[in-house]
Formats: sequence, C-alpha cells, structure tokens
Amino acid sequence: MHKDRIAMDSNANGVVAGSPAPERPPAASGPRRRNLLKLGAVVGTAGMVGALPRLLRAADLAAPALIQTRTKITIIWSPSALCLVVIGLAKRQGIFDKYGLDVDILDVGYDTTTVVQAVALGKADATSNFVLSMLKPLEGGFDMKLTAGTHGGCSILVASRAAGIATLQDLRGKRIGMKDLTSPMKMLYDIHLGRNGLPPDSYTWRQYPPDVFTIAVQKGEIDAFADGYPNAYFAIKRSNGTLFELAANGTGELGKRTCCALGISGRLIRDNRPAAAALTRAMVEASLAVDHNNFLAVEAAQFFSPRQVKPEELGEMIAAYPYDEERGCPTGEALRRQILWYAQGLKETGVLRSGTDPDQFTNRIVLDLLTS
Repeated sequence: MHKDRIAMDSNANGVVAGSPAPERPPAASGPRRRNLLKLGAVVGTAGMVGALPRLLRAADLAAPALIQTRTKITIIWSPSALCLVVIGLAKRQGIFDKYGLDVDILDVGYDTTTVVQAVALGKADATSNFVLSMLKPLEGGFDMKLTAGTHGGCSILVASRAAGIATLQDLRGKRIGMKDLTSPMKMLYDIHLGRNGLPPDSYTWRQYPPDVFTIAVQKGEIDAFADGYPNAYFAIKRSNGTLFELAANGTGELGKRTCCALGISGRLIRDNRPAAAALTRAMVEASLAVDHNNFLAVEAAQFFSPRQVKPEELGEMIAAYPYDEERGCPTGEALRRQILWYAQGLKETGVLRSGTDPDQFTNRIVLDLLTS
C-alpha cells in the first residue's frame, strides 16, 4: 500500500467554495431514465434524512444505532466516479453522523488495487467498489467482507449503428474498445455475451484510451466500446443517433443486481461489529436518499468533484444508476444471491480458480450485519 498516494478528501477533491447551488434538474426520458425527483418537490435536508428510515423494512434500518459515542471510520473512495456520489451525500447530509460515525473520506483515484489493499490491510475501514474488481482479491484471501450493495449501472456497452449493430448477436466478429483489458467491465461483458451465445473468440477486445473511443469508431477501428459515465453519456448524446446503448448493468438482464458493493475490513468487523453494522445501515440509507432525492445527489456531486457539466446533465446521469433497495442496496440473502451471480460468471470465464466453489466462496465473503 503506497500511503503517499492517499490524500485527505478535504484537500484533494478540488472543492470549490461558494459555488452556486445547482438548478433543480428536469425529468428525463429514455430507456435508462427514471423520474428524477421521485418524491415530487425537492425535500429539505433534515426532512429527507429523517424520513428515509420509514421507507425501509424494520429489520434493515429501524434498529437504533448500537454505538453510544461517535466511532472514527475511514472510507476510501474516488469522488470523480459519479456513481459513488452516495458516499459524498452521506457525508454532506450527516447520515454517517446520525449512526454515530465520525467518517473521514480518502481519495485515491481510480486504482482499484490500491483501494482494496487499503481496506484489506486495515489502512482504511471500508470502500465501495465494483463487485467484479473485488472478487479475485477476496478469493486470494483479502480480509474484507461485502455487507451491502451501493448502486447499479456503472457500465454501458455503447455500439455503432453504422457498424451494423442492433443486437448483442451483431457483435459477432466485431471489435470492442476497452480502456483496460483487465477491467471489471470486460469481465462483466464477457460473462453477459457468453451467456447470450457469444464465446470470447467470437469478438475482439481492443485497448484504447476512453477519450478516443468515439474517434476510433469514426475511423472504423472499433465497432463498440464499454465505458461509464460521463464519457458514455456524452458519446451517445453528441453522436446524432449513430451511437446507442446496446447493454448496461443498469437496465435489462444486467440491471437486476447491484454492480458495486460496500466492502468492510475484517479487522473492523471483528473489533467493532456494531460500528460495521452502523456503517452498513448508513450506506443503505444514503443509497435510498440518492434514489429519492436527485437534487441532493447533484449537489453532493458538484461539491465533492466539480465538473464542467450542467446540473440537469448530472441529474440525468445520476438518475440512470439504480439506487433502489432491490438493485441498488441489497443486503443479507438478496446481496448473497447477487454476488453469487458474479462469482458463477467469473468461474465460467476462467477468472476464478477451477477449484473455487462459487457457493462456498460467496458464503465466505458476504456478511449480513443487519439481521445477525
């Protein structure tokens, strides 16, 4: 773990003090769009946070925090990853405080290895990250448990109509752009395409920097690419209908489960299980807050990672991530079933060891802190 890569979020995130409050985003449309403000009018912060527990099952969040004094917790994250706005919202709206947690949030960028190592080695207490990026380290014995989903919808497979692509089957013989050929996005679509009758040798992955994906498509070097927001959002929006969403883990078959999960260090769970449970409850509540109050989510995103993006565009992107209880923040048995789906897929594609039993593996790494 390279400690010099870790900086306190309050210094490293480039927060712009005094930025104007974001405008309330309008309702959006399209296959990945939901109503941006599910509660109708924008709800005030105190009312929003106080009302959320009533939306949940009693077994999940209604139990009072078991901590009498505030417990220091360190969460490692990437504020520039828009999907992780759930952490920023929880910090900004006092949800962690409500559960007796004094949370520091550390920014280490996009290096998943650094993130997972930090938690496993006890340098940080928790993180939210792509499930598929955590399973291989967990198979290797990393000391961390998955206790809740945090959201879905991180990955979009963008295809070109000009390349003759209309369905997944049309990817046969095509070239797909990818930033990193060891990426969890590649793992995800290898699983998905394989289960739809396209073995890995029926298409080709090509490595390109994300900022040249659209250029590579225009030049005929690739026919599709996998990416996340905001890149995929603007690539489609600016293509005049040439590019479209072919698949995504926020819609369709892939959209039935969380894509990122809360990983908590084994050390914290052993030493202070009530704090680990409180953190899980806080993250579930924060996910539902994002789901029900797009305006607060946009405000948190602008605060922790200012972008040259219109508030309504941020609102559309955030609304495309499932943060609901079923797909966005499952816990307990629901989470175990969803993680098992990923473990089985990685076994099918040869990422997990041949001797790894997906059921036993999943049972070992998923922990229900809310009902046990």
